[in-house]
Parts: sequence; structure tokens; C-alpha cells
Amino acid sequence: MAFVRMEDKRSTQLVLPLGLTYEPKHKDLVKQHWNVTFARQGRMSVTAKRIMARVIDQIRDDDFKLRPYYQFRIVDIITDAGITKETAYKEVQGSLRELTAAAWEFESLDGSEWYIRHLLDTTKERAIGYKDGIITVLLNPQLEPYFIQIAHYSTYQLNNYMGLKSWYSMRFFEILSAFRDTGVWCPTVEQYRQLMDCSEEKDKRGKVKRDKDGNPKMKYPDTRDLIRFTMTEPLEELAGTALAFDYEPVYETARMTRGRKKITGFKFTLKRKQDGKIPEYWLQNAVVSRVVASLREWKVTDKNIALYLEDIGTKAANKILYDWQLKENTDDRINDRVKYCNAVFVRMGKAAQERLKQEVQAALR
Repeated sequence: MAFVRMEDKRSTQLVLPLGLTYEPKHKDLVKQHWNVTFARQGRMSVTAKRIMARVIDQIRDDDFKLRPYYQFRIVDIITDAGITKETAYKEVQGSLRELTAAAWEFESLDGSEWYIRHLLDTTKERAIGYKDGIITVLLNPQLEPYFIQIAHYSTYQLNNYMGLKSWYSMRFFEILSAFRDTGVWCPTVEQYRQLMDCSEEKDKRGKVKRDKDGNPKMKYPDTRDLIRFTMTEPLEELAGTALAFDYEPVYETARMTRGRKKITGFKFTLKRKQDGKIPEYWLQNAVVSRVVASLREWKVTDKNIALYLEDIGTKAANKILYDWQLKENTDDRINDRVKYCNAVFVRMGKAAQERLKQEVQAALR
């Protein structure tokens, strides 16, 4: 699946009611589907990514459908972003144009099926735009499965994410959030280029651009430039977060000729791997905190909850809790909760992590 920008120069100005019609409830916790995180994302402005984060932030774990529209205050995306009130409206206007032009492409692994969907829905009577400091966004309902009841996702704290000022920093934040269990991400140079929108340049029809010698044009073709221009800001901006990282280049292991070895990949290592402590922001989330409390009642340790709940998901965790409760008045009653419940939970967690890693690799192919 790829994420690209498609331009439409036609525009019509209409005055439509966009006032705030409900009070947005922010979780300060953003879930993002693996297929979105590991898609090729065309570069867009930092403000556009902040807008999407504020929308996704409002989708609850127990939602079954998308809202007809999402609203939030402009101040929610300009705080700590270096955007002044004087320029905020122009900034938001440009970002909403980007988002209405953005589309997701879907392609089967064998290439026999391909289709495209726009990210936002501009066909409804209620319009995408802003009024009196309130932004209104309508997600394309055909993309609902990628936002609702997400089984495979990475999670990141919104307050840290919203403070980032570089698109590359935001991409690192999204991607590294998926590797907190291992603390290591090892993409090839080609995979890294795809995820950072630095692979082959394409025209509006999706055709690869070529230079005068017929070679594909590429952003930062020199790997040293790729490193300098895409990693410098993320290293600095993420230094004060839980996703602070180091990196080292991976060189080819065999070389038939003399000369400098070619860089074939990168190894990114999180400075702070998951420490087995339940994050405070989990306990501040109503849905997650209830699941944590129930697991604790069944003697699942905090370490195992911290390591595996995110991959298992609250829906599956609630199911296993329900199954355990059903056993209470039967011959299968759980006598040793510490031993039995932890063993089951760890087994589920490891199976989920292995499945997710396989999907990550499939998404990167």
C-alpha cells in the first residue's frame, strides 16, 4: 500500500456552517494501523500530520463506526508548534488542501489488483474547513477498517508527537513506536527510502522520472546525503522523548573489488527499551485502565501487561478475561492465577508480536 499526493487545481469557495457541534474528547493516545505506518507516505506538511493526529486521537477503542465528521480547535494544533495566531489560518488552509488531495493506494502482493481511495470525504453537505477557530474534518468512510477496531497498530503519545517540527521526525516517531518491544529497527536502504519518501521520483501519473541517461531520479541519491538530511533533525528532536535513538550504518559483508564498502542498511536502536513498567498514560485512558485493573485482579504481572497488552489489544484482552470469569463456577476453575493467567497472557502476547512482525515485513516488501 502506498500513500501519495494527487493534485486537483479546481477549487470553489463556499460559505458553509462549520461551528463546533460537540466537545471533542481527546485521548492523547494515537493508534495507527501497521499498513498505514509502513506505507510509503508522500511528504506533507507538519501541520497536516498534526491535523490527522488530532482526528485519530478522537477515535475510541470501543467505536464501531467513524463519526460523520471530526472537530477540534485550531489552538490544539498550533500550541508548541512555532505557528503564530497571525499565520495559523493560512497554515491550516494549506494543510487541509493537502489532506483533501491525499490518497491511499492499495495493491495486492501479486500486482493483479490495484485501487485508490482519497483520505478525506468532500462529497457530503457538511464541508471540510474551519470557522471561528474550529476545524472540521470528514474521513472517507471507505477507509473505516483502517481506523476502527484496529487489531494491529502502533501507539504513540500525542503530546510528544505534536511537539515535533520536522516531517522526518514525525515519521521516525511513528515507525519506532512499532519497535518498542525489541528496541531495534533494521531496514535496508531501499526500505528506508520508501518509508521516508526518498525512493524513485514519480510524475502525476505514477511513472518513474528519469534523468538524461535514463536512470531513475531519486531524492538524495548519495546515501551520505540521505543520512544527513533525513536523520539529523529526528536525532535532535526525539532526544528528549521515550523514542530517543542511535543509529549505525550496515555495510555489505562481501566485496569483490577494492574500495569503500557500500552501505546496505541501517540499525536504529532505541536508547530506552520497554522497561516492564505500565506507562502512566495507559492508566489515564478509561478503556485501557479498566483492562489493566482487571488483569491485575487475575494476577497478571505489571511487567507482562506492559510488554504484551499493546500487541494483544484491549478487545482480545477483554475476551480472555471473560473466558477466565466463565471458568469460575466450573470444574475448570483457575486455582493458581499467577501461574496460569500469566502463562496464557504471555503466550498470546508473543504470538501477536510474531504475527505483527511478519505483517511488517510483508508491508515492506
